[in-house]
Amino acid sequence: MKKSFFFCILLVAFLINCEYGITRPASNGLLLSYFSSQMMPWIWLATVPLNLFVVMLYNRYLTQVGPIKMLGCVAGTTAVINSLTAIIAPIFPHWILFQFAWKDVYILLMFKQIWSLIHSSQLSQKAKYLYGLIYAMGTIGAVCGSLIPGFLAVELGSKQLFFATLPLYLFLFFFYRKAVHLQEHIQGSPLLQDVKERPRLHLGFSLIGRSPFLLAVVCLVLLMQASVGLMEFQFNAHLEKNILDLDGRTAYMGQMLSLVNMGSGVLQLVGAGVLVHFLGMRGSHMMVPLILLTSCLGLVAMPSFGLISFGFVLTKAIDFSLFGILREMLYIPLKTEEKFQAKAVIDVFVHRSAKALVSVGILVLNIWAGVKLLSWVNSTLFALLTLWVVVVWFSLRRHLSSRYRNSPL
Repeated sequence: MKKSFFFCILLVAFLINCEYGITRPASNGLLLSYFSSQMMPWIWLATVPLNLFVVMLYNRYLTQVGPIKMLGCVAGTTAVINSLTAIIAPIFPHWILFQFAWKDVYILLMFKQIWSLIHSSQLSQKAKYLYGLIYAMGTIGAVCGSLIPGFLAVELGSKQLFFATLPLYLFLFFFYRKAVHLQEHIQGSPLLQDVKERPRLHLGFSLIGRSPFLLAVVCLVLLMQASVGLMEFQFNAHLEKNILDLDGRTAYMGQMLSLVNMGSGVLQLVGAGVLVHFLGMRGSHMMVPLILLTSCLGLVAMPSFGLISFGFVLTKAIDFSLFGILREMLYIPLKTEEKFQAKAVIDVFVHRSAKALVSVGILVLNIWAGVKLLSWVNSTLFALLTLWVVVVWFSLRRHLSSRYRNSPL
């Protein structure tokens, strides 16, 4: 029975990423065709309050309605939004603005469903061994999903890809429901019945403010996500200029995301372990911005769509793999309250707010730099990566030495 439960969880992870891999390139292509890359910073700003509002509702009502109904609400809402996008986007293009913002929210909620199910079960201690398998199945799903728009967007049409959400989410709901029932049977009681207290953001902020180590972690997360945001904006701006056809943009985006997912899968399996073994924690954290800095220097020397695409793939792959794993390792020596309260703030608020800061920066640069915006964006990216190296060298050195006394630094 436990094997059946784990099998269902792995299928859910596969289906979540597979659906996202299909619809995300289409969403990106529609936004660029109906509006432009200049709209992205505004949507990223709007996504922050939307994300916080939805997550607050999720945390408030999860224990009341239960995991099955909650997943049904999120999956059903997403299926309706995506299906409406395929139907009404040609006659009401502004709908894609909402769908583009929603896509960054619902993927977070769908994966929170998995972690809610695992962490609320009596198998949570054993479940940590499944994390690698869950991430691996998610990566396989993302690769399979992004291959569909990558090679079939021109034949099928970008708008038709949004209809994939409904059937995939029906399968997802079936396997998630089965996993919940299996888990309740294993532990002999309804899930979440003992959960009485939710993470409180104000306590998390207080813990971060009192800990120089957590402040350093916040800086790393902000710098990584800011770098991702700037790179993503550059890529979409060049994609808009170099590929004029909607379905062609969707196909190219799907191909790039396939490479991102393949690269992150390889790095998840071997990259982080090899880096930590040979370089230690601080050396591994130093290597991440140095790799990205090298790529950025290539863009400065020879700016081209090909190098921009390579930089986009490299940055996203590292974010999904090396940086994510190294960031989670930083939480290992923390106190219990820091792991739950402070980590919730960093994972939800800081991680999502970084793009808001990037958005403000891009909007300011657009007013100041005008037609030279992309050049200034690349220079800003170079400055952020250099600052990242400085933060790791000076700020993490003392804290890692005290918290990882038995680790090579």
